[in-house]
Parts: sequence; structure tokens; C-alpha cells
Amino acid sequence: MSENHSNGPMRWDEHARGGAGGWVRASADPQGPPGEPAPGADPGQGPAPDPSRRTFPKKHVLLAVGGGLAFAAVVLVTAHAVRPSPPEGGHSAAPSVSGSPAPAVEGSTASGTAEPSGPSTATAEEQATAVDVLLERSESDRQQVIDAVNAVEACASESSVADAGTALDAAAVRREELITGLAELDLDELPSGPPAARSLRTGWQHSADADRAFADWADDARGCSPGSVPRTASYRQGVRSSELATEAKQDFLSLWTPISDRYGLPERDTAQL
Repeated sequence: MSENHSNGPMRWDEHARGGAGGWVRASADPQGPPGEPAPGADPGQGPAPDPSRRTFPKKHVLLAVGGGLAFAAVVLVTAHAVRPSPPEGGHSAAPSVSGSPAPAVEGSTASGTAEPSGPSTATAEEQATAVDVLLERSESDRQQVIDAVNAVEACASESSVADAGTALDAAAVRREELITGLAELDLDELPSGPPAARSLRTGWQHSADADRAFADWADDARGCSPGSVPRTASYRQGVRSSELATEAKQDFLSLWTPISDRYGLPERDTAQL
């Protein structure tokens, strides 16, 4: 201390002696000339540190460096994980198209083959022709009915009357078959087709009733003599049903004749029906 006082006043410098603090001359530069230790400083500690710089312990520096390296490693691993893998063969994948798939074409299958459509509707001419076929059958049945009724009326023999009754029963069955066949036809393409079919069905039903009534009359006439056949209730019922059948067939012909003329089909009258 005495030596220090001989050279000038002293002051405490906390940065002297490598940061441990020490007494220095007040008139002297605390840092001293570059490369020389400040007076009072320990020469073994090296030059005094710059007080404007903040120093950190070595262990803190090591921790900071290690943390930075660890963070960089995490970033590299994450980037590799989320990076999409290239497709096999070195070709880039085709971009996917968003949105709903295009609607399938109606009437087609997945293989592109068209599905078979339902049965086609018959044309108006085809429907008219189908009705005319039934009318042709009705005309042939009518003649058999007329022949059977005349056989009963004549009463030529007991067997002829019995055969006539059997023929009349069979005619009634065939009339009902005509009605069934007519019901199976689709006549929606014909003008006035449905009402014409209703009138024809009614006429054939009355004809079937008349056939059965005349068949019963044949049973009543067994044992008769020529010219003396009784006109029983069955006979009268047959006549009445025949009249109703004729009326219904006239209604049918009023609707049917324009159709038959249009498609070149045969003309018919009530006697033929």
C-alpha cells in the first residue's frame, strides 16, 4: 500500500485482477496499454477483460452450442419425415382429380355394354291385327252355334238333339276363351281401343250366356217329335241373351269400323260376331 501511495492516489477497480477486483492508480488507465496488465493486476491472469463485453461461463456456452445442434437435428429429421417419397420407377405420380365421379350413362353397364331394354310396345297396326284374329275365331264359332240351334229346332232324332246340346256347351267355353284373349291385349295405341274392347267383351259374354241357355233348351227337348219342340224358359233366356249380345256388338262395330278401315282389315257386321 505504501508503494502505491508513493506513485499516486489509488482506487478500487472491480475489473482488475481478471475480474476479481484490485487497487489501481486513479490517474492510470484501468485497462492499461494494450497488451500490458493493469497495475495491481495478477500477471498470470492475462489481460483484463473488456468491461463492455459480457462474459459467460464455459458450461453455459457448451449447453447453448449443444442445444442448437440438437434443434438442427430435429429440424432435419422432421423435414425428411414429411417429405413425400418419390413413386417407384422414377416417374412422378399423376395428380389426383377431386370431385365426384361422372354419372353412369343410363342403360349401360360397367363394361360399356348396353343393358337390354324391356319388351317394346306393339304398334297400333299390330294391336288392330291381334283383335281381328279374335274376330275371325268368333265368326267360325257363331256358325257352329247356328247349326246346333237349328238341329234342336228340327228334332230330327234324339241323338242329333243331344249332339247339338254338347256343341252349344263347347261354344260357350270358346266364347269365354275369346274374352280371356281379348283381356290380354294392349290396345292403348289404337284410337278408341279400350272402349271398343269393353263393348266386344260384353257382346261375347252375352253370347256365351246364350249358348249355355240353348244347351239347356236342348236338354229340355229330349224325346221331342219333329215340329213339336217346346219353347221352354231356357229357350227364351237364350233369345234374350242373343239380343243383348247383338246390341253390345253394334256398339263395338261403331268404334271398330274406322280402325279396320284405317289398317285395311276386313269389314264385319253383327252377324259375323
